[in-house]
Amino acid sequence: MNANTSYEPLLRQLHKGKRSAFRELYDALFSPLCAFGLKYLSNTQVLEDFVQEAFISYWDKRNDFTHLSAIKSYLYTAVRNNCINHLRHEAVKHQHEQNLVFTLESDHYFENAVIEEETFNRLYAEIHMLPESTREIMLLALNGLKNPQIADELGISVNTVKTLKKNAYGKLRQKLTPALQGAVYGWLF
Repeated sequence: MNANTSYEPLLRQLHKGKRSAFRELYDALFSPLCAFGLKYLSNTQVLEDFVQEAFISYWDKRNDFTHLSAIKSYLYTAVRNNCINHLRHEAVKHQHEQNLVFTLESDHYFENAVIEEETFNRLYAEIHMLPESTREIMLLALNGLKNPQIADELGISVNTVKTLKKNAYGKLRQKLTPALQGAVYGWLF
């Protein structure tokens, strides 16, 4: 879901109960919500059930939401709460997990996890809008490859890799908001 897109038509369709609009929302947010939930649970099957439950709960209350940010906040919070409730249940069976539950419940951890996931999603969305050769270089760099390895992988010179990365960094800096730049800068450089 591109941050520059107007969501008013989508929100109107959701309020009318249009399943195609719900599917669009679901397709756009399912993976980010699952990735967010992985910060709490490692069982992907249980986690995917929680994400689906959050969407079902949202659908039942869809007319209560007037902004996309409120929908996203609701879904992230629902996934978080489901995960925490699951962990609490497991902690009864496994006493040593009790400390983990308290850590994961903290508002600071929750806020940082949401910010981190949204930042990565925004970064990858912007990278995927780059020209194909530049996008490939950036994705390989994010996977930990060094410039010579990228050049070898793509069959181009190291100087070409450096130039395209430099240009990509410039474009990303321009597109990402100042608030995101600080967080992303630390991960990229």
